[in-house]
Amino acid sequence: MSYLVLARKWRPQGFEDLVGQEAIVRILKNAINQNKVAHAYIFSGPRGVGKTTTARILAKALNCAIGPTPEPCGKCQSCIEITDGSSMDVSEIDGASNTSVDNIRDLRERVRYAPSGSKHKVYIIDEAHMLSTSAFNALLKTLEEPPPHVIFVLATTEPKKIPPTVLSRCQHLPFRRISGQKIKERLRFISNVDGINVTDSALEMIARAADGSMRDSLTILDQVTSFSENITESEIKDLLGITDVETLARLSQAMIEGDRIAIVNIISELTNTGTDLKAFTKDFLQFIRNLLIAKIVGQTENILDLSEEETIAINKLKGSTSEEHMAVILSELIKAEPSIRSAFYPRIVLEMTLIRLSLLSHLTSINEALSAISGEIASPEPAPSNKTRVFSNIQNDKSKGSCEDRSNFQGSSLSEVWNAAIKKIDETNHPLYSKLIEGEVSLDDNNINIVFNGGLSVHAESVKENIPYIKNVIHDISGRNVSINIKTREVKSVSKRDLIEDARNNPIIKEAMNLFEGRIVDVIPVSKGGNNV
Repeated sequence: MSYLVLARKWRPQGFEDLVGQEAIVRILKNAINQNKVAHAYIFSGPRGVGKTTTARILAKALNCAIGPTPEPCGKCQSCIEITDGSSMDVSEIDGASNTSVDNIRDLRERVRYAPSGSKHKVYIIDEAHMLSTSAFNALLKTLEEPPPHVIFVLATTEPKKIPPTVLSRCQHLPFRRISGQKIKERLRFISNVDGINVTDSALEMIARAADGSMRDSLTILDQVTSFSENITESEIKDLLGITDVETLARLSQAMIEGDRIAIVNIISELTNTGTDLKAFTKDFLQFIRNLLIAKIVGQTENILDLSEEETIAINKLKGSTSEEHMAVILSELIKAEPSIRSAFYPRIVLEMTLIRLSLLSHLTSINEALSAISGEIASPEPAPSNKTRVFSNIQNDKSKGSCEDRSNFQGSSLSEVWNAAIKKIDETNHPLYSKLIEGEVSLDDNNINIVFNGGLSVHAESVKENIPYIKNVIHDISGRNVSINIKTREVKSVSKRDLIEDARNNPIIKEAMNLFEGRIVDVIPVSKGGNNV
């Protein structure tokens, strides 16, 4: 006899064998006990969670020799035929390859006939969402009023694609993803029975890789049994290409600390070892997400499904970063992941993304900045943190720089002082700088007048709020106390038609038009400085 894969060998044969679908099992058992089995069901959920298997168990429960019963014997002729897939009264139809109206018409013809040797005829339509709209319409009447001996079960991974008219005629039972812990327990039971030597850490890794699918986990376990007699975590990593936690933790630490050399070296190591960078990005994104959740909730046991190694690494890292920092990193990684996945050179996109995110380590938090401005940062403690020490050094450097700047601009003209102040503001407050350069500046003794014309007047209020800051910058540079006045000026609007007419009457433009045999297409107003308005 040919080898039977684990997913088929250990396919549940009764409701008690189903893993992680307790609510579904309870509903179906009660329906059978109370003789309230619906004429049509929709089983929806991710792949490999037991939808089609549950439909077969339901068929056995209804057609068992001692049934209907929630505990089919599995030994009678009907149960054996359903298990082997040879029952004349239980039909499995692939919705992906039977999508036409003609297929549904054939089904409607067969529905009318009584069961050959069972109590019920059960039709299981797998991937039901693949049926065409016309096929669904042809099935509506049969679904609504089927013969009393017929049960329909529609299994689908995408219930949103099932028409509402079909959904309203069926009982919808949504299947859930199976938790990693339950998958691990089931795999341990199967491994013990089949004599498979596998470590707990390897089973945890298989359970996570299965992503809630029991069938996928059995397929992976089947695969690794051919890879090695003694299955450990390293074998799973080699076979599935899963990144080890140490590498994820090292890269996270480098990004948090802004160590771009380490980032480049780690990416180089991954490339040299043949790691799939697209799969690595997915693993790294998940690790950063877990780190953020751990930072928010503190305890990870009840929320995150982590291995012992991951828990240790995340607990070590979460004290060196902030929620804001990790939230920004996670958000940017989510945005970049599709680009990395579709890139011709994923290494370049990944490197640039991580290097850009590492620059976030140089940003000062809002609370620290506000405290510094208000003078609330106290002198350093005997053993200050890295952030406090760096910020203190920056403040000292700024103080030294202010003294040097002041000595350089003693006795300078107000125009020179203003130009130096603008450069300083650009370095420390670029948004304010971008508004100041939009205004017309006039200087008179110790008076600085800034006028915003027309639509630029929206900047006036914001600049007014920053007048004390601008004065402080000028005083730090030159020691001068100046007066700053902010004004707005309404610009008389001129219609495009008038502008074109004035241009046509301009003698220079007339001569140019005659010389080049041209015509006026458009007139673009410019400001006094020559820039487009």
